[in-house]
Amino acid sequence: MAVMNLLMERPMHPYEMKSKMKERGHDEVIKIKGGSIYDTVERLEQDGFIKSQETSRAGRRPERTVYAITEIGREETRGWLRELLSEPAHEYPQFAAALAFMGGLTKEEVVHLLQVRAVGLQARIAAVDTQLGNLTTQMHLPRLFMIEGEYGLAMDRAELEWVRRTIQEIQDGKLWITHEQMKAYEQSMTSGRGS
Repeated sequence: MAVMNLLMERPMHPYEMKSKMKERGHDEVIKIKGGSIYDTVERLEQDGFIKSQETSRAGRRPERTVYAITEIGREETRGWLRELLSEPAHEYPQFAAALAFMGGLTKEEVVHLLQVRAVGLQARIAAVDTQLGNLTTQMHLPRLFMIEGEYGLAMDRAELEWVRRTIQEIQDGKLWITHEQMKAYEQSMTSGRGS
């Protein structure tokens, strides 16, 4: 998606694509590893979504192949974007999985761990807020290229608020149940099925 979207702007070579992705903060929402761009470009070319335009060499640098998106690639990218933007997807985040099983720990430990998470979220929020501010003021990057960062920031702020509320509910005794209460609940469910 990232490679094809960049090529919708203009033809580029993989190194330039990687640089643009980092410049625009795409590495915050997708994993960009050493050779992954080159592997992706190769697969996209094999599938007919992009094609090489020219190969050049500047001085002692390695050869650089410039790629352009094909019409099939352009339509595929637009289709993916339409689907991803319009259809809510049920994702399986690790945090939600951990929440489902947090009853396996003590109340005190869960409160402590959620407090640690809250501190981490605060730090991440501050860092991303600063990064977005720098991209706007120093690099004059158009907001369109930072929108995923804004979304991530909004999600982190919402999560932080939720974590703080949950910590308070646990501490106030509104959420947590003891192992005895859990056993009583399980027994009531079992005996309810037998009647």
